[in-house]
Amino acid sequence: MTARTRAATTLAARPRLGWVVDAQHDFMVPAERGGRLYVRNLGDAADEGAVRIERALARTVRWMGAHCAALVYTGDWHADDDREIDRVSPNFRDTYPAHCMGAGADPAERPGAELIPAVAPERPLAIVDRDASADDAERAAREAAAGTPVMIRKREFSVFEGQAQTDRFLAPLAEAIGARPEIVVCGVATDVCVKGAVDGFLDRDYAVTVVRDAVWGLGLVPDEELFADWARRGARVARLAELEAERARHAGARSA
Repeated sequence: MTARTRAATTLAARPRLGWVVDAQHDFMVPAERGGRLYVRNLGDAADEGAVRIERALARTVRWMGAHCAALVYTGDWHADDDREIDRVSPNFRDTYPAHCMGAGADPAERPGAELIPAVAPERPLAIVDRDASADDAERAAREAAAGTPVMIRKREFSVFEGQAQTDRFLAPLAEAIGARPEIVVCGVATDVCVKGAVDGFLDRDYAVTVVRDAVWGLGLVPDEELFADWARRGARVARLAELEAERARHAGARSA
């Protein structure tokens, strides 16, 4: 086996964790079709918004299902007393109108918290709920390692600040899949909830890859600025086609 082949085999064998951020109805569906907080550039009236990435996002999730050791979705799962919910005067930076009210009192609002069909898994999700215990998180981690997709529900932008058990989920998952994984991230919004996830993983010294053609933002921070900052901190920013091509090369190296 050549040095190049050994390197390719090592990289290909490294476990990856697919991490899909907030691909929910209220974020991914334009307002005229019922999305309550559609992700689009707030400073650009011509921006088509998150519908631009729906196909890429669906393709990325399929790739994750085929090539990642586990697949995790996160989602805002709000109630009216969550501190980022302001039905009267949201500032669109720290507070937002009612959205993804999965824990709200009005059943008519709850469908906005569901995953869009393009990315929703065919099999039932294991749930780490808003008020999950450490035992709940560890049980979900074991299910994830066995092939069940997981949904982590959160109260706030960051999956680390808005869900108390995220770290308690990740540690046993790494143990179950045999190594600390590389996290492959996609979803919305790049400059809010995706940023919270990526920054949290980097703070914890995880290897991170952001799929740049499967994220969309609100225009609060330019994408290229975010990508450059994550790259400086050691993350990789790549298009899905690059990941697909790498996987094909690694498969070829193994058969050589």
